[in-house]
Amino acid sequence: MRKTLVSLSIALAFTAGSAMADQATLDALQAAGIPMTAEQAEAVLAAQGEQIAEAVAAIVAANPAQAGAIVAAAISAAPAQAASIAAAATAAAPAQSAAIAAAANTAAPGAGPATSAGSISMPTSSIPSSSGGGGGSSVASPN
Repeated sequence: MRKTLVSLSIALAFTAGSAMADQATLDALQAAGIPMTAEQAEAVLAAQGEQIAEAVAAIVAANPAQAGAIVAAAISAAPAQAASIAAAATAAAPAQSAAIAAAANTAAPGAGPATSAGSISMPTSSIPSSSGGGGGSSVASPN
């Protein structure tokens, strides 16, 4: 009996957590002033896991001019889904890919899709050079 009660409690905790995350996504979209139909709001609320990205993509497709704001709000509420939200939104509104990538990187740095427009900079101050250290010779030691 105890095992059953514990199992049900754990299952309820997981279900409540995902429902709260979906409510958080809906709340974030509404707080950002994103216009949604009742069907879109219900789809976001009912979404679980990867379905959140699909629901957000449908909203982006219906309102591509606000794609960046939609993605930023959704990712801020569901950061674990950041990559899938950004990818689905980009597929729904390819013309807004730059705005979507910028919003994704701002809302969850490092979680957005990789773009070819960005560049990578590496610090060079920690790379050893032949001029540092002891002795002035660049030849290997004779040991």
